[in-house]
Amino acid sequence: MANIIIKSDDRQARSDKVLRDFGHDPRTAGPEAREQAAHIAETCHESLKKAGLEK
Repeated sequence: MANIIIKSDDRQARSDKVLRDFGHDPRTAGPEAREQAAHIAETCHESLKKAGLEK
C-alpha cells in the first residue's frame, strides 16, 4: 500500500511557491522535485512557527 499525503490548500501553496522559486513549473514538476519542495516548504514553515513569525 502506498503512503498518500493529502495536502491542505496552504501546504500546497507553500510547495508550489518553493517550486517556482527554484525554477520549476508546479504543474509539470517531477515527483522528486515535488517531494523536495514539500520538504523545504514544511521545514521553513515549522521554523517560522517556532520563531513566532507565522501562525
